Amino acid sequence: MELENEVFNRILKHLALKNPHAFKNKGLDKLKKSISVLHYDYLIGASKELGIVLQKYPNKENEINNLFDFLMHFYNKRTKTHHMLFLWIHFFETALRSKMAVILAQKHSSKDIDDWFLSKKLSHKIERLKHTHHLKSLEGYNGFQVLNLFTLGALETIIKMHWSDFKPLFADYKTYNEHVLPAYGTWDHFLKAFSLIRKARNDLFHNNPSKIKTSSLVKNIEILLLRLDFNPKDAFHNTLKLDQTMAFKMIQENAWTR
Repeated sequence: MELENEVFNRILKHLALKNPHAFKNKGLDKLKKSISVLHYDYLIGASKELGIVLQKYPNKENEINNLFDFLMHFYNKRTKTHHMLFLWIHFFETALRSKMAVILAQKHSSKDIDDWFLSKKLSHKIERLKHTHHLKSLEGYNGFQVLNLFTLGALETIIKMHWSDFKPLFADYKTYNEHVLPAYGTWDHFLKAFSLIRKARNDLFHNNPSKIKTSSLVKNIEILLLRLDFNPKDAFHNTLKLDQTMAFKMIQENAWTR
């Protein structure tokens, strides 16, 4: 309770309401209760943003019917960005792992056997991988499954080791809808973009706001996805349709709603 009170007082400080008691029955209690279930950083950020708006437009406070609902407009904007970036990065990581599996199999596997990951060049990494995942061997695994065991940092190392195989994918002339896609012509150029995505990925997957500028992050991911022959527009469209369908079915079918 002490922690909730501390956070609640911090929110009120950021909001700088002229008459906070006027909102006692207009969302103030609900706001306090929400602290235990909402994202701390996004809640504080939303209260700061709303506080700035109220300072700029002092009469706005008198127009607020429900403080909690009004604050949620600013809060939800942040969570929607988090979810959207999460999806972008998920699409990129999935496409990258699958494309790497195909290219490495084509370039380095034996005839009719997907065994590129058994090369001496990767032996140290494979041994560490088996130790991390408590595997005695990789018997029965294919390249897709092996790459899914690696961290994103390990994928970066593998791309560097085989940069000559992957460079055409990221550096060659390529168009999409008659537009020329920007190229990542050198390893350092590619690494800069990849590191940006990797850092944002670690932040978001650990439930922290990303410090990377959203526009820069999305721009790089979109370019890389198109270079990987992945259409993000279709992916987003199909995912949102699925999400809406699932939500509708849950409302209709869940036993607790009856």
